[in-house]
Amino acid sequence: MMKDDQFVLVDFLVKHFSGTLSQADRQALQKIFDDDPSMRDQWDRYTSQGVRSSDAQFWDRLDLDQARANILSRESIRPTRRLFGKTIPRLGIYIGLAASLLVFVGIALFLPMANQDKQLVPDQVYHYKNDVLPGGQKATLTLSNGKVVALSEEQTTLHEKNGEQLQVSDGQLHYKPNKGQAELANLKNILSVPESGFYRLVLPDGTKVWINSASELSYPLAFGKLTRQVELRGEAYFEVAHEKDRPFIVSTAHGDIKVLGTAFNLTAYRNTASNVTLINGSIQLTNKNQSSRQIIPGQKVEFDGSNMRVTQANIEKETAWQHGYFYFEHDQIQDIMEQLARWYDIQVIYQGQISKKRFGGSISRSVSLAEALELIRRGAGVEFGIDRKIVTVKNKN
Repeated sequence: MMKDDQFVLVDFLVKHFSGTLSQADRQALQKIFDDDPSMRDQWDRYTSQGVRSSDAQFWDRLDLDQARANILSRESIRPTRRLFGKTIPRLGIYIGLAASLLVFVGIALFLPMANQDKQLVPDQVYHYKNDVLPGGQKATLTLSNGKVVALSEEQTTLHEKNGEQLQVSDGQLHYKPNKGQAELANLKNILSVPESGFYRLVLPDGTKVWINSASELSYPLAFGKLTRQVELRGEAYFEVAHEKDRPFIVSTAHGDIKVLGTAFNLTAYRNTASNVTLINGSIQLTNKNQSSRQIIPGQKVEFDGSNMRVTQANIEKETAWQHGYFYFEHDQIQDIMEQLARWYDIQVIYQGQISKKRFGGSISRSVSLAEALELIRRGAGVEFGIDRKIVTVKNKN
């Protein structure tokens, strides 16, 4: 095994345990196995039993200081970003291999403990009681017969009624194009994404959907001849396949979005007002009191059952989650923590009077919770505590 492959294998193990191992990662892993078949045996043992601190030979071959030096030298040529008004190298925001090694050491020490939440690991860097790994690609699919199937990135074929086959490949669920058969139009599927998850699917008409944490999308196996209608609870990004004579309609608790072919981000959680941001094309929004509004690309509409408010949108902010990071702009700490709570599946408790100041910045969704909180703490004037999956927030003394 090449020396660099040692660190690559560790990085892949971190992704495996956090549920973020992509298809491209699997292909790179296969190349490592092809070059050195003994690595497959190690991989199988580590993924089934966990890496223990007693694996002396494995740890002796890992030079953490050299790994960190290599990462720093590569990252030094990359541009910086600003977080809460401060210039921070991308290394501080986007998790690097050296950081993965530190997280992995925590996983290695934590795995021998039975019956633990896989997201919980010791904090080896910031001195919290524990750390929480980020969310990953996961969801469940409820078939038309009520059967619930867990989805992942593994390639597989699912079987529906009338012989319809659903394909899971490249980390997303694919529905085959169909001609709107009546028997399929009467069959409904529900894709549910838990907290700390996200998932992608391609609907029968070719529409692509990215679904965020704590969200649910309901849709038929085939769309009708006149409309293509789905129902959303939560947040999703849509790239709608253009069909001039068959509009695409997304129903929410607060109203309906009607389009012909366009891209937009829709947030429709039940405990707050909904909002839709138009990326391109055209949409018509009709809320529950039948008031309608048409908007143009770059606009955002916040709406509930009776009111609509149109503003100019920050496209990067609204679609950041789809591209793998958090983007904050003039957000209060409560708004920031609400996003983190869904992605890390945590409960947030506020102690005392919390500042109402607003903050801005961006953080990768692939960093651990402790690292995300430290990046926020530096500029937000608050302190954090982590106790399993409960996070406390209080003002700095």
